[in-house]
Amino acid sequence: MKRSMKGKLLATVLAFSLLPFGGLANAAQSSLSSTTVIASSSGASASSTGVLDESQAKISKEEAIARFKKLFPDLKDAEVTSIDLGNPNQYPPSHDMIWTIQWSFTVENGSYGFDSAIDAITGDIITYYNPLPKEDSYYPAKISREEAEKIAKQFIPQASPSVKSGDKLQLKSIENDYPQALFGPVQYSFSYQAQVNGIPATNSQIGVVIDGNGKITSYNGFGTGKEYPSPDASLTSQQAVEKMKKELKLQLAYVPGSDYYLNRTNTSQYRLGYVAVSGIGMIDAKSGKFLDDQGQAIDAFPQITYSSISSSAAAFKPHTGGELTKEEAIAVVTAVTSKEALEGTPQASTSTDRDGRKTWSIWNGSPLGGVQIHATVDANTGELLDFSSYSYPSGEASTNETVTAGKPSITEAEAKTKAQDLVTKLFPNASASLKLIDRPGTVSYSPDTAYMYSFQQFYNGKPIQPSAVQINLDKEGKLTNYYNMSTPADKLGKLDSLTAKITEEEALKLYRDAIRAELQYATIGGNYVEGELQQSQVKLVYMPQLTEDDNWGVLVNAVTGKLEQQYVYPGTTEQKGELPADAKKHWASKSLQIMFDYGIIKPETDGLIHPDQTVNNGDWVNILLAGFTGGQNYYITPEKPRFADVPVDSQYASAVEYLVQRGFLKAAPTQKLHPEQTLTRGDLALWLTKLLKYEKLSEFMAKDTDVTALKDAAQIKNKGAVTIAMKLGLLTAEKGKFNPNAPVTKAQISVVLLRLATLQDKVDSPIMNSNY
Repeated sequence: MKRSMKGKLLATVLAFSLLPFGGLANAAQSSLSSTTVIASSSGASASSTGVLDESQAKISKEEAIARFKKLFPDLKDAEVTSIDLGNPNQYPPSHDMIWTIQWSFTVENGSYGFDSAIDAITGDIITYYNPLPKEDSYYPAKISREEAEKIAKQFIPQASPSVKSGDKLQLKSIENDYPQALFGPVQYSFSYQAQVNGIPATNSQIGVVIDGNGKITSYNGFGTGKEYPSPDASLTSQQAVEKMKKELKLQLAYVPGSDYYLNRTNTSQYRLGYVAVSGIGMIDAKSGKFLDDQGQAIDAFPQITYSSISSSAAAFKPHTGGELTKEEAIAVVTAVTSKEALEGTPQASTSTDRDGRKTWSIWNGSPLGGVQIHATVDANTGELLDFSSYSYPSGEASTNETVTAGKPSITEAEAKTKAQDLVTKLFPNASASLKLIDRPGTVSYSPDTAYMYSFQQFYNGKPIQPSAVQINLDKEGKLTNYYNMSTPADKLGKLDSLTAKITEEEALKLYRDAIRAELQYATIGGNYVEGELQQSQVKLVYMPQLTEDDNWGVLVNAVTGKLEQQYVYPGTTEQKGELPADAKKHWASKSLQIMFDYGIIKPETDGLIHPDQTVNNGDWVNILLAGFTGGQNYYITPEKPRFADVPVDSQYASAVEYLVQRGFLKAAPTQKLHPEQTLTRGDLALWLTKLLKYEKLSEFMAKDTDVTALKDAAQIKNKGAVTIAMKLGLLTAEKGKFNPNAPVTKAQISVVLLRLATLQDKVDSPIMNSNY
């Protein structure tokens, strides 16, 4: 199983922010750098003086604008509303020498605006994405993926000239499994890893997106103004591996399934596994020592320990007496901040969150700058679910200003006590279900935050990863962030069935045998410690790798004894391999091959397709989901059953939820979908009408003679749907009969879906447009 760059970023961010394991944080930070540089100006040339000065720019404002317009013809008629040295939208301001350009387009129905960035020293394009409506290309696209990659490779030296001129810098193609769906606009995504001195630079990648018409719609590059150490390492890869093996320590923990990040209430997919708590982290290839969060050399990672919460604060008590009013919800937030923080007129609205709870969403502050607050409160219990307070620069702030949080006015011991008091007051039964992770609280990632404390959720004496509560405090001890990523207590009973069948010693052997190490350049540091920003730096390191996916987040399943990805995000794409033999020899082999390539038709457990096997209603909704998502393992657990016979943990629930949200299915909780019932040709005709949004038209077409003249017309329940399907060539009659009750096979489904895909650019309303 492969994971797209988007998935790696999601998993890494969650791992880095929530996991208690200090050793893993190093690997997380490096992995995070390797992906976020694509989406930001990070990695651009830095100011030589630490202060932005336009006189240092080798590319003028006018040259920057002209360069964009030359490379991206769509900008020909765009107006530049502003151009700034640095990034005015970033806080705290960076000292990267980049020009940030704000573009504006005027169109018939309004205007569009977006930012682009270019390195002011090298002229390398850092970011470009044009959100303007465009002519989409659908299957079959005007250009193939191979042709699109040729365009990408020819464009990169133009957009990133330093890559072309650098004698030490090379690009290596990264296999990108971002899926291309059969239904929807065609887009080809390509990623390239920079190599310096022949060594991967994890913070430097180029991403190019090209549509099916051959137009570049997105470009994300990097600057080259960094100092890279020499490529000479003082220890070998094997020596680094042995060091990791020696220091490796595992912990038995509950680990969620892939839909955790969308709905934490589904604990049926949780696993019991051995996860690394030490030994798996970066090793300095020069000194041979492990590196901590700030890039400082350490001999070994400290043993991870937990402490019981120590607090004299009153424990959280749920609200009773009906739903909270707006004023009561605001009072919950005021109790943890101050009335001054919510001065003015706080805004509030109700909604239902991903876990099915009715909530109050509260926010306050000016969009033009200053302190902005957002909070979510459970409308029934009064529990604070999340809180954030950020200080944004005002419109008058200069990007040349040096931002510092200053020295804290409270000690770390006082901050630790304050954090424990807060979690006791805010989290239900905190002392029994949470434990404080023992680590220094002085590392943060924002000048607004001076201290960070994490509280791990436990069940049956084992931690639940990554279920935790995090509390951030500013230098005065005021709450700046409250993150609650815990698993609902009433859903934990399902974990009782998980029992370890392999020992820790057996798991250690499996884990150690899988460890590899790769030499990389990694950017580390750049965090706030005791209010001071620590400088980031590039180091030559050995990075742990445990799977073919080059991902350090691996566990040993304590039940099956297999190595598995620790973080399986919703949207992984299965490796497809070669079309099975039974499909190759089939009369519908061409259509089956295409459906197989798009991840729509998949092999059974015996490795075969079984193309003549009939399809039931449940199979059909899963096939449709794959057609819309590119064959991803798409997981979204609905808040409640959409049909009486499709429970939320059904194998069809995600597909049903997806189709309901997009209007292709109408939920009927008291009725049945009959997922095990065979899909017939008559059913398929009705579905095709829904997908094409021709349901009303089908009513008008019910008396068409093409159908009423058929020998079996009396058996056709929805004659209008059959008429449309036949007139569009999606379904055909044979020997004067339509056979509406005949079952549909996988092969027949493949043929029909391919016909449907070719109609996408010929109908008034695309089956799936770019707004989905």
